[in-house]
Amino acid sequence: MFFIKSIPANIRYYLRQSLLIYLVDCLFLGVMLIALSLISLERHDLNQLKKQLANFNTTKEGTNPLTHLVQSKEVLLGRYQFIAVVLTIVIALVIGILTWQAFKKMRQDIDTFTSANWSRHTIVNYYTLTAFCLLISASVTVILGWLLVNSYYWRGLELINQQWLQKPLRPIQGPRAFQPLFKNHLTDFSSHSLLNPILHESTKQNLTNQVFAQLWAPVISLIAPVYIIGWCQVTRFRKMRKA
Repeated sequence: MFFIKSIPANIRYYLRQSLLIYLVDCLFLGVMLIALSLISLERHDLNQLKKQLANFNTTKEGTNPLTHLVQSKEVLLGRYQFIAVVLTIVIALVIGILTWQAFKKMRQDIDTFTSANWSRHTIVNYYTLTAFCLLISASVTVILGWLLVNSYYWRGLELINQQWLQKPLRPIQGPRAFQPLFKNHLTDFSSHSLLNPILHESTKQNLTNQVFAQLWAPVISLIAPVYIIGWCQVTRFRKMRKA
């Protein structure tokens, strides 16, 4: 019981450090939320595009713009995925450095816990659980803010995604290059909607659920360094204490 009750007190005692970790968690979760959303959005658009291309005979010479469009969207999706991986690695390193510095400042507390016969495992779990509480608080803050502006959020990402997609399509003059393809085809979409698909509310909800299902990776990248660095630091302090 003391183990659980002392965590809020520990957060208040190290309020400045706790606030810093909370803000870093909020910043990283917010950035990762955007990266994961862009991945889900572009994957959705790419799947929809491939379904729509079933209306055309892609073996014809005139379908080169369509091939270029698919390749451009695949490249863009790959870039989003690469950015997400890099962000995960970077934040894991940043959290690792912050954790290392934090444990150096808390060495006296760790020595006190050791004197009270706390095992290394218990000490590390105590600080990891403290960090997890801060992470939960940051997650609630970010997710509530996200849900409040969810509709505008996805619209903003659509604009960003379309803007980034237009760059590789400039050599083929964007939508105008696709106009000839629609002369002899009856479809429920145009060259404009081919490049700028509109997200319906049900689609936004599905994408939101997909992003929620992927949030476990950012959470692990935030909490795992705390446990690993904590274990290393506590082990080092205990050895130094015995020496």
